[in-house]
Amino acid sequence: MLSKLANWRGFRRISAVLKRQTELYLHLIAARRQSQSQLCGGIVHPYVDSLLDLRVPDNGDASGPGRPLRDGELVGLVFEFLGAATGSTAACLEWTLAHLIDQPETLDRLRREIDDEADAGGILSSKSLRSGMPYLNAVVLECLRMHPPVPVILRSAHGDGAKAIGGMRAVPLDGLSVQFNLADIGRDAKRWTHPDKFWPERFLAGGEAEDIGPAPGPKEIRMMPFGAGHRHCPGVNMGMLHIKCFLAALVHNFDWALSAEDCNSGVDMTEQDGFIEIMKQPLSARVTGRT
Repeated sequence: MLSKLANWRGFRRISAVLKRQTELYLHLIAARRQSQSQLCGGIVHPYVDSLLDLRVPDNGDASGPGRPLRDGELVGLVFEFLGAATGSTAACLEWTLAHLIDQPETLDRLRREIDDEADAGGILSSKSLRSGMPYLNAVVLECLRMHPPVPVILRSAHGDGAKAIGGMRAVPLDGLSVQFNLADIGRDAKRWTHPDKFWPERFLAGGEAEDIGPAPGPKEIRMMPFGAGHRHCPGVNMGMLHIKCFLAALVHNFDWALSAEDCNSGVDMTEQDGFIEIMKQPLSARVTGRT
């Protein structure tokens, strides 16, 4: 009975959030629907316009004109679009700061690079964030290697015929589900030196991973935090810029150190399994502003 009560309360909270989202989004979607006829068009079309123009098969009839998306479908897709990267970005930042606090010499080297690139007002240019700070890029890549925000992805294989896998009976290719463990790929001891060590230098020139980026190249896949192939994350470049922008600002403007509780034991790097890989014990740190 207690379990049912707890689940019921949780369901009510989720329902309240979904109701509030519907109230917020439908008002904006309706305003956009009315203003569509007043637009002359342009090169870039808003995402909402694509959803309003979309037609889906009605009752499974693909030959018909199709129906527009329902209000609930519109709200769900808009919410997915707006919220898809917030959890993964926050998790990546938390893991990165945890390693930097745990390794002060790495934090000092990163801060020196950021301070050198910042202007008199402490502002970093987009060019510097994209390609002007190799150590910042290496720090983010090393975190993504060790802690891909989504540790497991599932894909479906399509094709004719069947194939025997690992000595097992033949498995039909069409509809076969394949699971990729991104966390294990990034820590494969056969491909990485000291795979459990946070060592950004491996991604610098001359390092073992100097030619490895956030998306797999044409040679081999040694890490793929954003997936791979034609279904890789389309926001990989924006995601990298987003993370580096936040991290550079946090390191440039604040001093980070172990909290009083963690001074003796260090940062707890225990992972918590879930759709997004987060720290089991949320990061606790002593943060002071830099003058």
